[in-house]
Amino acid sequence: MISYRLRVVSAVLLLVGTINLLKAQVNEVTGKTDASLLVQSINWNEFNKKLPNNKLANTVKATLLNANKFGLTAWYKDLKKYQQDSTGYLDLKSKSKVNEYRYRFPAAMSFGIAIAIKTGIYDQSVTGVSLQEAKEKAMLMLRSIAYDHKINNTRKVWGGDWQAAHWAYYTGYGAWLLWDDFSPKDKSLILKMIVAEADRFLPTVPLYYKDSTGKVIFKGDSKIEEDAWNAELLYLAAVMLPNHPNFNKWMHKAVEYLIAATSLPSDLNNPRIIHGQPVSSWVNGYNMEEPGFVINHGIIHPMYNALASMINAPIVFSLARKSIPEAARFNLDKIYYSVTSHSFSSPPYISPGGTMYQKGKADVYYPEGSDWGMGVYDTYANLDIAAFTYGWDDDSLNKKGKYWAKLHIDKVLAQQQRFADGHTYIGDLENSYPGREEAIASRMGSAWMTIWLQQQVPVVFENKPLYGDRK
Repeated sequence: MISYRLRVVSAVLLLVGTINLLKAQVNEVTGKTDASLLVQSINWNEFNKKLPNNKLANTVKATLLNANKFGLTAWYKDLKKYQQDSTGYLDLKSKSKVNEYRYRFPAAMSFGIAIAIKTGIYDQSVTGVSLQEAKEKAMLMLRSIAYDHKINNTRKVWGGDWQAAHWAYYTGYGAWLLWDDFSPKDKSLILKMIVAEADRFLPTVPLYYKDSTGKVIFKGDSKIEEDAWNAELLYLAAVMLPNHPNFNKWMHKAVEYLIAATSLPSDLNNPRIIHGQPVSSWVNGYNMEEPGFVINHGIIHPMYNALASMINAPIVFSLARKSIPEAARFNLDKIYYSVTSHSFSSPPYISPGGTMYQKGKADVYYPEGSDWGMGVYDTYANLDIAAFTYGWDDDSLNKKGKYWAKLHIDKVLAQQQRFADGHTYIGDLENSYPGREEAIASRMGSAWMTIWLQQQVPVVFENKPLYGDRK
């Protein structure tokens, strides 16, 4: 009898504690009880297995720590010269006249730092910056980005921009990793930013390079990139806020954008059932050419086959211990086949022809050249690691993802070893994108998370119907 009473009392105390915990979490964000804004926290105690310890994993870790070192020292102090103003936030607006440079760059750099910290690999002996200072700098950048979003009625600098979902995604994702350390005020700023950016896509439809008749809508400009990063923001909102009234709408729209991003001409008649309906009923055009290559900037562009935006879904869902929607890997095997196995003849393509990936070489063959430079390897390493981890390389001929990952990640580390401060590129000839160093932080962060999380809890995909309003 006493044992029974103790069990009852324990159950009641647990229930009361849970209710109080939920209220506390809601109150610290909104100041009132609002279950719709209760954030799905990451239970880091569930990810307690030993760190991956092999040559490939250690090389990825080294590249990320080098990016952390550069981001926390020379980049932060000398290049960006970040300082808090009277508001207590960074004056990011003054750093450029271009919103992409103001917000995308610190979001990407903070993301890489947050990953190193939360997965337990951050190393002061490498970066020269204490763990506490690194966390404070990352959080300051993240909360400053959210502070400037129009929805927060502060500086009202950005929001609804062409790439805004991309910036909000890396900001929100990075903040989610460090969520417990943010103040109630900053949590509110970040959540309002995420919700505002996700909601603006609910009345929209994905964009396509060509329509269902094959007519070019955007000449030389596949919309794989835009559709993919819009999908990222939508599913991040859904994963973080599972009780929000727009949860179902966000998930449906995320699936719609994911499938559109990597759609092929053959998908217009594809009877395969994904999330309750044929692929053909999900798409209204296509963004890739058969068998899976991408036209962007007016050329066949391998870098857009290796989009980081297509790689992160398994990580985000798994951190919340959720299954990954099947749409998140739609046609990614076709993308990987195209870079590893599809051969381009010369002429008409640039000599010597052949496959984009070349056996025994880290260098990539660009059939029609590259306007981003010829020294980019991190984006391919990130793709390779995801491909062999999730099985997207099953159809690749000759060599699989792990073989290519070793070639590409070794090259990234060799590039970084040229410089004492940990940065990667010499200049525009290697990579002409202004945010090239920040991109290293985000891509190597994603690559490390893929390796680290797979050792913690292997991902599970599911293909079930989606419920709720699709509109």
